[in-house]
Amino acid sequence: MANERTLMSYYRAALALLGISAFIFKFYVSVLFTVLSVVVLLAGLGLAIYGTLRYFRFQKKILRK
Repeated sequence: MANERTLMSYYRAALALLGISAFIFKFYVSVLFTVLSVVVLLAGLGLAIYGTLRYFRFQKKILRK
């Protein structure tokens, strides 16, 4: 169960970053803020991917034992 909770924590953080990215993109009109929005968006996507990969890696270890 701890592995699933950790995955959900990664997803929650990734979703927060995606929301921040959308907020920046919507309310700040500037090239600098657009770039910042894309960087935060990529960080959120990367975090979700990392969390998923980590989940499956540890799930495999758990099932082996």
